[in-house]
Amino acid sequence: MSRELSPRTRSAGNARTERARRAALDATLDIVAEVGFRGLTTDAVASRASISKATMYRLWRSKEHLAVDAIAELVSEIRIPDTGDFGDDLYELLREAVHLYSDSRPARLIPEIVSEMARHEELAVSFRDGWLRQRRSALTQVLTRARERGELRNDLDTEVCLDLIGGVIYYRFLITGGVLDDQFAKCASQALLGGLASPALQMTAESDGVASRLGEAQQ
Repeated sequence: MSRELSPRTRSAGNARTERARRAALDATLDIVAEVGFRGLTTDAVASRASISKATMYRLWRSKEHLAVDAIAELVSEIRIPDTGDFGDDLYELLREAVHLYSDSRPARLIPEIVSEMARHEELAVSFRDGWLRQRRSALTQVLTRARERGELRNDLDTEVCLDLIGGVIYYRFLITGGVLDDQFAKCASQALLGGLASPALQMTAESDGVASRLGEAQQ
C-alpha cells in the first residue's frame, strides 16, 4: 500500500530537485566554457555539481537537452520592449541581444551548440524548439504590435522578418566576428527599419530626422 506524501515532504523534494537542476546547469556552462561541447559529459556535470548520475538522467535524457536548458537558463526571461514605436522597440531588442552575446558564457556556448547542430539532430531540434522559439516568440509580439499600429509594410511575411532581424546579429556574432555594441544595434535597427517600416512610418521618421537636424543647426 503506497503512502501519499505530505505537502511539506513534496515541497522539500521539489526544492532539492531545483537545487540539483541549477547546480547541474551552472556546471554545464562552466564545462562548455572550458572544454567545449564535445568535452561535455553527464558524468562530468554530475561530478562537478555534486549530484548523482541517477538524478542527472532523471532530469535530462541527453547531454544535448542539458546544454540547451543551460542556454535557456542564461536568459530565463526575455524583456519585450513596448515603447509604442517600432523603431525604438527594434533597437531595444537588438541592444539586448548585443549585451547577451557580449557575455562570456553565451559567447562561448552558443557557437559551440551551433557548430554541433549539423551533426546532432536531437541537439538541433532541442535548440530550435527551446532557445530559438522563445526568442522568436518575443520578437513576434513586437512585430504584431507594430503591424496593429500600422508601422509595418502590409506585404511582409512574419517569418522572413524574424529571419532578417535575427540574422543581422547572428551573422556578425558567428561569421564576421565584428564588434557587437550599442552603435551596431543602432545602425542595424535603422537599416532594418528602412526595409520593414510602412510608408507612413518612414515619412514620420524622415520628418523627425529633418526636424532634428534643423534644430541642431539653429542652436
